[in-house]
Amino acid sequence: MQSAMARATVLTCPVCGAERAFEGDLDALDESTLLAAVDAHLAEHALDESARAIRKHAAASRAEERIVDDATLASLPTGDWTGTIAAAADATGA
Repeated sequence: MQSAMARATVLTCPVCGAERAFEGDLDALDESTLLAAVDAHLAEHALDESARAIRKHAAASRAEERIVDDATLASLPTGDWTGTIAAAADATGA
C-alpha cells in the first residue's frame, strides 16, 4: 500500500545549515511566521543587526516546499531547529 504524501515547507539557516520545517504549502504560510522563526534562530549566532536582517530575509526567501510521505513528515523538525533533515533521517534510519 502506498503511503499518503504531504507538503512541508523547510527553512535552512544560511549560517549553520540547520533546518526547520512547517507542515503545509509555502503559499499558505504567512511570511511573518517564516521571518520570526529565522530571526529567533539567527539570534543564537551573535550576528550584528544588519547581517542578521540580511540573512533572515535571505533564508525566508529560499524556503522550499517539499512533498514527503507521512512518515517523513512526522520526523521533520517542526518544533525547533535541528541539523539537516537528511542527517536527521540518517540518524533515525529513515
